[in-house]
Amino acid sequence: MSATGLGSLRNITPKILFVAGLLLSATQLILPVFVPMLDLQLRSIHVAFGISLALLVFPFSQKRKGQGFTYFDVAAVVVVIAANINIFIKTLTIYYRPGEATTFDVVIGIALIIIVLEASRRTVGWAIPVFVILLFLYVQFGAVFPGMWKLKGLSLKFVINSVYYSALGIYGSVTGMSATFISMFIIFGALISGAGGGRTFIDIALLLTGKYRGGPAKAAVVASALFGSISGSSVANVSVTGNYTIPLMKSLGYDKNFAGAVEAIASTGGGITPPIMSITAFMMSEFLGLPYLQIIGYAVIPCALYFTGVFSGVHFETIRTGLRAVPEEDIPSIKEVVTFRRLVPLVIPTGILLTLIGMGKPLLYAGFFACASTIAVFFLLNVQAIGMRRCVSEMCQALYEGGIDLARIVPILVAVNILVNMIGITGIAPKISGLIFEIGGENVFLALLVATIVPFILGTSLPVVPTYVISLSILVPPLLKLGVDEVAAHLFFIYWAILGSVTPPTCTASIVAAGIAEGNWLKTGFLAVRLGIVAFIVPYFFVLNPALVGRADILTVFVYAVPALLGAIFLADGMFGPIRRFKWPLRVAFWFGGFCLLFPNHLMSVVGILLASGAAFIQYRDLEVVSVNSPSDINEEVHSI
Repeated sequence: MSATGLGSLRNITPKILFVAGLLLSATQLILPVFVPMLDLQLRSIHVAFGISLALLVFPFSQKRKGQGFTYFDVAAVVVVIAANINIFIKTLTIYYRPGEATTFDVVIGIALIIIVLEASRRTVGWAIPVFVILLFLYVQFGAVFPGMWKLKGLSLKFVINSVYYSALGIYGSVTGMSATFISMFIIFGALISGAGGGRTFIDIALLLTGKYRGGPAKAAVVASALFGSISGSSVANVSVTGNYTIPLMKSLGYDKNFAGAVEAIASTGGGITPPIMSITAFMMSEFLGLPYLQIIGYAVIPCALYFTGVFSGVHFETIRTGLRAVPEEDIPSIKEVVTFRRLVPLVIPTGILLTLIGMGKPLLYAGFFACASTIAVFFLLNVQAIGMRRCVSEMCQALYEGGIDLARIVPILVAVNILVNMIGITGIAPKISGLIFEIGGENVFLALLVATIVPFILGTSLPVVPTYVISLSILVPPLLKLGVDEVAAHLFFIYWAILGSVTPPTCTASIVAAGIAEGNWLKTGFLAVRLGIVAFIVPYFFVLNPALVGRADILTVFVYAVPALLGAIFLADGMFGPIRRFKWPLRVAFWFGGFCLLFPNHLMSVVGILLASGAAFIQYRDLEVVSVNSPSDINEEVHSI
């Protein structure tokens, strides 16, 4: 046994992780539904399992990847389990006599907080741990701060009581969501993927778009939207669909950076695609107290605008470069895709999920029966063909993948709960609200620009859910005081939470896509931003006019939504359209016209349609006269835009 790690365990590490991942998924499927217990007890079990598995799955540093567990990992797991057993046993005491932590509780609470932050660092980096550490320092040294930022009177024991020894902090509402329906739907996504859903989504997309010009890129958009809605992770989405669509695009002549950008921006859009929207639809429903189906209804128009812009960008780039469709032999036939065996594993579980939610059943139970039906359908369809043993093996593998996905998200959500709790007890939120009012005054648009900074920075390094939750705790209250619609405010921060994954310099989805495409990640990131330009504009506009999120009568929604869809198309034409003469004047006309059409104002819409349609007429007439550019001219134009 080495001094730095448990070398003797190295060979059995995969088996330990497999059993642990499978056990975590099974626990999250069974306990919340069938075992009655107090909220704090369920959350303590969830934290114990989730944080422990994260410590074992994700090494202290990448250099130690695949080298087995370290002594620190094992010791940290022991502390995590002990700290949560302590909470489980003392649950009633905490409920009846909060704030009475003993010295032992304080010490083990501090240890658990440190380990949770370390697990969070291992999964997504330093962003959340740094914020939490800064807030702890603020508690200790706040007395020396000037003006409204002065803080005093908070002892370390008071803070630990709130963060550890209570139903707040580590065991607060976000952890409660994580321990129930968030875990359920992450497992559901893993089961759907394990049942062959990812491949089916790709085949459906190819069937719908493959025979048309630009088919492979359009297929990437459709497949990524379908799969991303369930998976919720832009990086996972790129990994699943991109490994097929990116090589296909390259083989048909697409620039490698553009191919990666298409996959990155389309995969990112899964986070705002109903019905699941990377779990945020369910969280919005909980936060706002509104029915889930109503929430996804509000998300439809912004989602349509997002993918209209992306799809149009792909289409115009295809026309400009003269690329062809997918070869007929590579397109699956309708008989291969639209079959009972291929569609039932998707249709039945999703149908059960939406039906139960529509009947008003709790999200947790709807998610459970969706998971159970996925497993049942998989066995019924495959047990005769591949045998019971292999069926069990494949479903166990899917549950293991779900457990690993949970291990990735649990530390983040628990750390976010700590951060939200610290924001509350230090009074940071109203102070930042005051700062937003001071800078933005009564100007809603200026206040939104200021409020964008936080989710944009967080979104570059954090997944959608923690960025969304942190933004809500800090930024929604001041915006509501300015009269912003509450639903629009929530969707605003979801949008900015997802955009960080394609925006340089971090742009994780773009980096993964560029790796698959063997392209330049920075060029891929900027091309993804251009393809998704609508997503960077429309959140401001649906806050200014909530009709764009369906918060008005049908006629009003229609009057604003149709010009906005035209605006998304014209913006994409300005970015990627085949313009041969008067290039920059026409591009500017398309950009400004598209912007005006997206802007929720009738006069601006009239200006936009006149300007953009005039540019489109000139473009069309020009294309009738001028022949298509040569490949060298095309490459030159790509770099000049």
